[in-house]
Amino acid sequence: MKKQSSRAVPLAAALLVLGGCAGRTRTEPPVASAEPVRQSPSSVVQSREGGFSVTFPGPVTEERRVQPTDVGEVTLHTFIAARTQEDTAYYVSYTDFPLAAVAQVRPRDVVDRASQGALEALGATAITAKPLQMEGGFPGQEVGGLSGPRRLRGRFFMVGPRLYQQLLLHPEGRAPEDADRFFDSFHLDPAMAVKLGQRTTGG
Repeated sequence: MKKQSSRAVPLAAALLVLGGCAGRTRTEPPVASAEPVRQSPSSVVQSREGGFSVTFPGPVTEERRVQPTDVGEVTLHTFIAARTQEDTAYYVSYTDFPLAAVAQVRPRDVVDRASQGALEALGATAITAKPLQMEGGFPGQEVGGLSGPRRLRGRFFMVGPRLYQQLLLHPEGRAPEDADRFFDSFHLDPAMAVKLGQRTTGG
């Protein structure tokens, strides 16, 4: 199997959802984050388009990757903060899927498949999973796994036709002290939650 970079693998995980991936990824030029990136201990990202806020432990870059899939092209919007010296990386991404495709599956099933796909893409073992629920009743799941010397921890939520992913990669046995703070800092704008929910209920 062709080896992928640590950045590409987590981004590819969502492509396993709703029919899998096909074709090549087209990467768009990086775009500016909601606020200028500053060399500071932490960076708060407030994405109007994504409808969320999250605190990263360091400078953040933003990427958009367009991927052909069996249900049409999808765009992965991803925010990344990497600590290269510590071999640690933090990701938050969201992907909007076609409404027609989302209507054919249970949101819980999408979350389950996306979270398992993320670990399988990394060749992870010792996989753990527990269901979560975002405020508003949206289904989620937290997963963990080990891939060689690296540990993966992720949270996934399906809000209407949109899949949110929050991922952390770090060396086994060296979990960063700010891991819980990173995950717990993710907040979805209530107005966006209502908007996304209405897309799949016909409101």
